[in-house]
Amino acid sequence: MKVFELFTELSSENRLGILQTLDEKPMTFTSLIKEVDMNSTEASRQLSRLSEARLIEKKGDGKYYNTLFGKLVLSSISDLDFISEKSGYFLEHDTAPIPLDLLGQIDSLSKGEIITGVYNILNTHEKLANGIRSQMWYMSDDFPRHHLPDTEKKLEEGVEIRVILPKCMCPTKPFSGPLSEKNREKLKIKVMDEIKISVIVSDTFCMLELPGPDGKIDQNTAIFGYDDRFREWCKKLFQYYWESRCIPCT
Repeated sequence: MKVFELFTELSSENRLGILQTLDEKPMTFTSLIKEVDMNSTEASRQLSRLSEARLIEKKGDGKYYNTLFGKLVLSSISDLDFISEKSGYFLEHDTAPIPLDLLGQIDSLSKGEIITGVYNILNTHEKLANGIRSQMWYMSDDFPRHHLPDTEKKLEEGVEIRVILPKCMCPTKPFSGPLSEKNREKLKIKVMDEIKISVIVSDTFCMLELPGPDGKIDQNTAIFGYDDRFREWCKKLFQYYWESRCIPCT
């Protein structure tokens, strides 16, 4: 099957609805038409098309099932659903700094909250930062000085803090005055030549900022996430840069 043929089959809201319904559980014809609110003639036509495309199959128990191919296709649609739903955001923000494997899981951000306005973003961050107890990883093209008092406090409390900054800010330039020597030694800092994405990973929330049309990080628009999938995705993104794109700050 060619990709345009697959998109043709998925272009129908009815056919897509059947696939999504069968993804929850296999169903008989009678149960299915009730669930998707479709008359028998239309349902038969759509089931026939999905069967011909090998997205679904009818087994000996009289129930319709998604094929393994159908399940794979449906799992891939979730990314497109999220991208389509947030098309306004993605029209203005470049996803190039995201590695391909994570870009293929971008629907992990689907429960995220888009917050606009620098003041609103900082206010949200400050409120959420109070709850951090074990971990705070930060990557951006700068480290705002107003975060330093909280950083000092969190280091005193035993929070693991990792920071990725531009190479021009090494060694520990933003931390040299406000932090005590003891706490500066607790910081884990790495650097990159250029940073085009901002991410915060903590045990209570995560935040993502992407570059805008000018190629610079858009600090006026951020996605905040609080669920496990969002957090795990951001954690993998940070680790990708920390482990393979950075060098220690010396």
